[in-house]
Parts: sequence; structure tokens; C-alpha cells
Amino acid sequence: MSMTKRVEAYAVPAVEPGDRAVERHTLGQTIVLHLVPGLLITLIFAALAPLMERLQLPTFLALCVAGPAVLLPGGLGYLYLQGYCRNGRLSLDGVVLYRSPLPWWQYVALVPLVVVASGGLITLLAPLSDALYQSWFAPWLPKRYLLTPDLNAYDRPTLMLSYAILFVTISVIVPIIEEIWFRGYLLPRMAHLGLWGVVLASVLFALYHFWTPWLAVGRAVGLIPLILVAQWRRNIFIGMAAHIVANSVDVVAGVIFILRQP
Repeated sequence: MSMTKRVEAYAVPAVEPGDRAVERHTLGQTIVLHLVPGLLITLIFAALAPLMERLQLPTFLALCVAGPAVLLPGGLGYLYLQGYCRNGRLSLDGVVLYRSPLPWWQYVALVPLVVVASGGLITLLAPLSDALYQSWFAPWLPKRYLLTPDLNAYDRPTLMLSYAILFVTISVIVPIIEEIWFRGYLLPRMAHLGLWGVVLASVLFALYHFWTPWLAVGRAVGLIPLILVAQWRRNIFIGMAAHIVANSVDVVAGVIFILRQP
């Protein structure tokens, strides 16, 4: 057996049982398909944040508009188009992979594990993220582009509506589409890279968040457990649940603040 055949024999398979052959993306395709959605979201967010400020609304609502505006048509729409071309009907079969069924107890065990592992790593690196922000971004970045507004500046009805929108969009819609796009579509097309593919996927997903670049290092490290589990179990739904939980932390904090208002 030649050396090439030996390497191929031990490579992580890029397809699942029952799927037709899935193409491998080139490095250029991988980078573009990871980063372009984030660039578009950032441009829309940057354009809408001043408007939200003038309307005396929390500027995170600009991200609530930008995320779904890009990911719904540009993410799901593109994937359904791929599915239609592949299957002759509106379907994600053979396009979005890593949907292997698992027993319920694995979800019960793995979702909290991913939340704790990823959250713990991001929290551990929070001082570095803060240092990067203070050194490189705080001197010039307008406060409107931060996602941590002064909640005392808004009345209760405004906050209640804003956090309801934040929950529906950033805590539910966006994580679902991101897991479908990044872990269900892009990650299987990097599976031939093995663990290097996991690292590359984590770094690119961190860089995709152009609107908070100071968090890139923490995200790149923190997302590795989620991506590892998705690839190991060939299942995007564990990461989807963990992602929803993680993105709901700010909503819970906002609700607690609202309830404590006089």
C-alpha cells in the first residue's frame, strides 16, 4: 500500500452513511464561506446602530436585525438552493450533514458538558479579551458598537420589548442557523483535515464575529469543545442546544435587571 493510500485510509470520513459523496471545500472556499456572512452582518450592524441610538433604543437591537437579515436568506436560502439542485426539491438532504440520531441521555449529558466547557474556557480568557479591548479598541471605538448598554438609560417597557427581541433573534434564530451553516454544512466539508479542521473551524468562527474582534481569542478556544462534540457524534443538535443556552445568558441578566427595577 502506498503512503498516500495509507493516509487516506486513516482520514476522517467526510460523508455519513446514507449520504452521497460530499465535496471537500478548498481552503479559499472555507475561509470565504466562514467570513463573508460575518462581514455582511457587521456592515449592517454598523449602519443601524446610530439609528437605534437616535431612536433611544439599545444598540444591540441593530445586531438583532443584522443577524437574521443575513443568515436567513443568505444562509438557509443558499443551503436550500443547494438542496434543490442536488435533490430536485427543497431539501437539505446531502447538504446539511451531522444529523445523526442520538439517544436522549446523550443530549442530557453532552449539552451541559459543552456549555460548561466552552463557557469555562471563555470565562478563563475574559481578562485577555478585556485587555485586548482596552488596548486596541477602547481608544477609538464608539460606545454605540458595544453590546453592553447602560440599562439605566431605558424605561421598563423599552427594555422588556428589547430583550424579547434579543431572545427570539440572538438566542434562538441566530444560533440555530449558525449551527446549521457552520457545523452542519461547512464542518463536514473540512472533516478530511481531522483535528486541524476542528481548530480551523473554531478560529474562523471566532473571526466571523467581526463586530466584537476583541473576543476572538476567547471564542476560538472556547468553541473547540462544541465543535469537537459535533464532529465526534456527527450531530449538530447538541451544539445547537448549547449555543442557545450560551446566547441566553445576556437575556437572563437583562430580565433580572428589569425585575429588580422599582
